[in-house]
Amino acid sequence: VEEVRDIVLLANRRRLPVVPWVSGINIGGICNPLQGGIVVDLRRMNNVLEVNEDDMYAVVEGGITWGDLEGYLERHHPDLRAGITWSPPGTGVVPSYLCYGMLNLSMLGGTGSEFLNGVEVVLPTGRIIRTGTGMVSPYWYGRAPLPDITGLFVGWDGTTGIVTKASIKLWPNLPRRDFVIVADTVERGVNVFKALARAGLGIVDMCCLNYIWTAGAQGYEEKDDMPFEPEKAGLPDFNGLVTLTAYTEKEMEAKVEALTEIAVRHGATAVPFEDAVILFPENARGEFLTFQSPPIHFYCTWHFKRGGGGEWVGCYISSRHIAEYYKIAREVAKKYGKHASFYSRALFGGHHWVARVNIAFNKNDPEDVEKTRRCLMEIDEAVRRLESPVRYKAPPWAWERNLAKASKDSVEFIKELRRFLDPNGIMNPGHGP
Repeated sequence: VEEVRDIVLLANRRRLPVVPWVSGINIGGICNPLQGGIVVDLRRMNNVLEVNEDDMYAVVEGGITWGDLEGYLERHHPDLRAGITWSPPGTGVVPSYLCYGMLNLSMLGGTGSEFLNGVEVVLPTGRIIRTGTGMVSPYWYGRAPLPDITGLFVGWDGTTGIVTKASIKLWPNLPRRDFVIVADTVERGVNVFKALARAGLGIVDMCCLNYIWTAGAQGYEEKDDMPFEPEKAGLPDFNGLVTLTAYTEKEMEAKVEALTEIAVRHGATAVPFEDAVILFPENARGEFLTFQSPPIHFYCTWHFKRGGGGEWVGCYISSRHIAEYYKIAREVAKKYGKHASFYSRALFGGHHWVARVNIAFNKNDPEDVEKTRRCLMEIDEAVRRLESPVRYKAPPWAWERNLAKASKDSVEFIKELRRFLDPNGIMNPGHGP
């Protein structure tokens, strides 16, 4: 941490931009050095410093990756698990938590920010602080009952400091069963998920993919000329992935029975994950099975274009608007001749959701890149009419749209906080609120 502080102090003296960086695979471009300067590569800070099995947390360095963390827990603490994103093993744990990442335990615990007990930060002025109980105690078990200043570093896209350590929640690694909820439409599938969220079944993860994303997992590509509408392909448009955990087999049997009954009652089907594998070609089954065990690398499913480019419009959103969000995005994408790969996840017991539409493009074709940019900006504008969507990992133009409906005082307060924390304006300039 002292070396990071020295870099920040140098940057202040020279008025050089500083960009914190782990792997750069955030897809939102939020660690692109828009004004040059110093890129602080944190990957050597990749250690697990402590695991407290009694209070179920780990203290990790700011550059640790999912592969580092998961491998360490499997070797040394197999009875505990962390919440992990659908991302490659080489991507960063702490950046994901700071950017409200969606995890394979998000139905249980919320976004990555809720998994943070506190952080150690080098402020833009070079001061080093801690948040949470680690500020006053060697036990870094939570954020209560102290003033909760962790939020000064969550959702700010690296503009308020460099996080060098974090205490993150761990959870019991209980026996699990995975199911695929199949429904003909996203609207019907969302209603199944809402009912499951209210059933008290202890579901730890609940996410869904539309027909195009699922087709990508099955090995199809954009060049295969798939229909824009699932009805024309004769395929269901909602494939929900649900993970149950239980302490005993008897408890699990009861949960499976309830899940199956709820799905049928709402016009869907619950298929055990291991049975759903047969729906996939043999050469695509391995990729499908990795859904169960992140961190993972999607070769085609993410953007439906092997070897191409992809970008998204992703928003946090009310469950009331999920189906309409998808419908709007699909129609806009179709207008541009693009397929909409849709993904959504229920968070924190179903209190809010995330929805995301991925658009593929040929990154070597300037015309296609520009067409995709227009498509994404139009999707962003159109879905905001639903009122609840708020863009995450937002590029500068989307940040402006995020704050356009905020009160003048709220926006000015955010700017005042940035000026207070970073008086010389060196931290990741051009990004964040």
